[in-house]
Amino acid sequence: MRDLSPHSALNPDKLPRPFSVGLSALDPVDWIMPDIHLAEQLRDKAEHFANRREAVFQAEDDTLDAQAETLALLLDYLPRTFPEIYKVSGDSVTVVPAGLELTISDYAHAPLELACRLVQDDLVIMRKGSAGYRIAAAAVCFPSTWVLADKFSKPIAEVHAPVPGFGPGTRTASLIDRIFDNLKIDHPVQRCNWSIYEVPDLHHPFSHSTHTRWTDTSGGFFSGTWLRAERQTLTRLPASGDVLFTIQIVVDPVSLLMTHPDRRQIATRLKDHIETLDAAELDYKGISDHRDLVLAELSSLAGQGEQ
Repeated sequence: MRDLSPHSALNPDKLPRPFSVGLSALDPVDWIMPDIHLAEQLRDKAEHFANRREAVFQAEDDTLDAQAETLALLLDYLPRTFPEIYKVSGDSVTVVPAGLELTISDYAHAPLELACRLVQDDLVIMRKGSAGYRIAAAAVCFPSTWVLADKFSKPIAEVHAPVPGFGPGTRTASLIDRIFDNLKIDHPVQRCNWSIYEVPDLHHPFSHSTHTRWTDTSGGFFSGTWLRAERQTLTRLPASGDVLFTIQIVVDPVSLLMTHPDRRQIATRLKDHIETLDAAELDYKGISDHRDLVLAELSSLAGQGEQ
């Protein structure tokens, strides 16, 4: 039996080299990884669907089968992998820690919405067309500085246009297209990403041009900033052939790094990553104005205990 285990953005495995694809094989049993924030985040999702559904859910008309396929996979996987957390009986599914019971048939018009209401991850169905893979259906309650309406039905390269080195015509864009083409059924992959934010809000629906920057430096890097990590997975849907993209957000105050048992390792890794970033990449990560301060404090922490 697997239970709710806390994750942390301050996990060395969640701090890969920025602006790299960085894919690795994913054991299918680890597809979804609920943590102690499950109930809280599912309540947040319910509120978003109730009050701003058009902002968090979009789907092309011909994606119902792929949405239903996604939901069916989760309704099989979740109670089998987490039997103390998820219960499926007839037309109902229960998330025990959240005290949540949902009627499956109520979501026949939007199966992906129900799927998203069951897990902390946001869910995106990518479908191949003449311009490459595009966002064909999406339930995204916790966007990281992007607006679903701006990205919906657009190909991957356009979705990634604000990301340095990932936009249309770049080598990385071509690489991502090939990765999607070559993704095999039953061979999912995963990657992680991270950024520095001034607020801990999971729902961050701002375009990159209006991204809230870290401006209050009075307490230094370790005060008033948050490390936001994304765990992303890619799975080929066997029936539709579409690709399911999942995104789980983990946010921790950077101040936790001061007492983290792996603080030297994490500080060194962050410092080394930041030192490699060019001006555009620093700007995208939100730390261009304070690069020297960040590096100085990380260097100090990384060197603690050295003789």
